[in-house]
Amino acid sequence: MTSKDTRLRVAIVGSGIAGLAAARILREKHDVTVYERGEPSVATGGQGIANFPNSTHILESMGFDYKRVGSVELDGWNSVDKHGKYLHSIDYNMRERYGAPLVSHLRMDFRTELWSSEAGYCPAGDLGLDASTTPATTLWNNGAVNLDPKDGLVTLEDGVRDSPEILVADGIHSRLRNKILREPISAQKTGLTCCRVTVSAERVEQALEHRVADQVKLWELRDLEPLPTWTSGRAVLIGDAAHAMTPMQGQGSNMATEDADDLRLLTQPGVTRDSVPEVLNVVESVRRPRARRCSRIRELRPISPARLIDMRNSMKTAHTPAYWASSSNKPQRPEFGEHISRGTIATFMLRNPPSYLPH
Repeated sequence: MTSKDTRLRVAIVGSGIAGLAAARILREKHDVTVYERGEPSVATGGQGIANFPNSTHILESMGFDYKRVGSVELDGWNSVDKHGKYLHSIDYNMRERYGAPLVSHLRMDFRTELWSSEAGYCPAGDLGLDASTTPATTLWNNGAVNLDPKDGLVTLEDGVRDSPEILVADGIHSRLRNKILREPISAQKTGLTCCRVTVSAERVEQALEHRVADQVKLWELRDLEPLPTWTSGRAVLIGDAAHAMTPMQGQGSNMATEDADDLRLLTQPGVTRDSVPEVLNVVESVRRPRARRCSRIRELRPISPARLIDMRNSMKTAHTPAYWASSSNKPQRPEFGEHISRGTIATFMLRNPPSYLPH
């Protein structure tokens, strides 16, 4: 148990994937409160999402329970045409290649597991935590309407003011983004709309040829242009508040998980109220370039089967991201293994702590 005089108060505004994952991590050493303007069921829509090894490495270190979530490990991709004719396949072998699996699950189940782990509903031992670790507090129907990043002051919808040492903002529609940036910037429409459907496994097994969806949702895709900064004073943007992405990258929830994990820098010995702004600047210096590199693949648009074959070949031979390899821009890019398995970077800095941390 961390000494009371070393624990800081953390306010996380927004209960998205990044916000809840950050709450789970920061509760290890600090007193965390999550403020959410919606009900507990807010943002539980969406369909299947995938978590690659760069985030499953982190999730496993947090005690994430794949079985409880109903996660399915993805071993590869088989493609057939409308007549059922086999076209090609891709073998992922993620666990063998990168030491952690590629898994898929419903977004709402994934988010529920994160909520349970930060709020104390999961046994502390299962999460690798001491039984005395204080759970985070989640307050629903009470979002933040104003923020003073310099002094760490949050004004809530009910008029109450909170003054934590650390402020974290999550969410594509975050009201606090403009307070941190000091200019109006919001996620913009991409011009693409995604149709997402769900079909039960039982129905698929019964009659694969009759693909009758239980529900069809239209999802108007939005993303953010790269922001000039993520931090101001003792406040930081994470997740969709910092780098909203389309599904084309396949990395939205992965980048959100990495953001949360890099906030571990705030749990190291020697971090005080006075050093919080410097720590957040270090986190931004690591996270913003990485998220920017990932967002460079947002130009990807629906592609033909021939381009899919090109993606397969590039993935098997060049070991560069298949998404970038299919881009006509051919930007300079890291190797695929780095993109997928490198995961969080700031944690490596813990072995060589900055000046404000004891060596």
